[in-house]
Amino acid sequence: MATYETQFGIVQRPTHRNTSWDIAKFEVCAHKFADLSEFGYGVALLNDCKYGHSTLENKMTLSLLRAPKAPDEHCDMGRHCFRYAVYPHAGSFNESNVVEEAYQFNVPLQVLPANPSSLLAGDRELPLSQPCFSISGARNVVLDTVKMAEDDKDSYIARMYEAYGGHARALLTTRLPVASVHKVNILEERMDEGGNNGELCWLARSKTVEVVFKPFEVVTLKFTAH
Repeated sequence: MATYETQFGIVQRPTHRNTSWDIAKFEVCAHKFADLSEFGYGVALLNDCKYGHSTLENKMTLSLLRAPKAPDEHCDMGRHCFRYAVYPHAGSFNESNVVEEAYQFNVPLQVLPANPSSLLAGDRELPLSQPCFSISGARNVVLDTVKMAEDDKDSYIARMYEAYGGHARALLTTRLPVASVHKVNILEERMDEGGNNGELCWLARSKTVEVVFKPFEVVTLKFTAH
């Protein structure tokens, strides 16, 4: 079985073509990586903008360009710029850090100038070298999105997901001046109006929240300063 990344998860497909159905599904749509692993060892094919993958036995391919004339007669014409990389790793896919490496390949580190005097008021002890949000306790949980809330300039949204298909209990810590946290849906509407905050355990002193995940579950949290 080969493993391919989708949005907030993975899919696995066979590497043989024993039936006409297998032959018809020779290509798999995926995002940042495809992985082929066995016990103790594996290889991942990373990319930053290509989505057509195929694996036959021990041969992995990545479709780089195609130029069909219908329905768009100008499809893929012109100059293209893209990157891909081969990433060998120890252990099977579930034991690897392929998801993390794929993220780092797609979102490389950026160096930006910062002025200490422009830090958030109320938390002057926020070091420039420390992240505003950090996750620990579960290597299969990914912090995917951090942004300002749409309806409240004093609130922040953090979106996480379980990436490997297992259960998890993760700790999310923030250094921002927040006082509470609640689960919200994709529209940033609170999901705990009845007084039950789901599987959250908020530790106000350390600004840490404990979140329980089901396989491939997406969890969105809203941190509020008041």
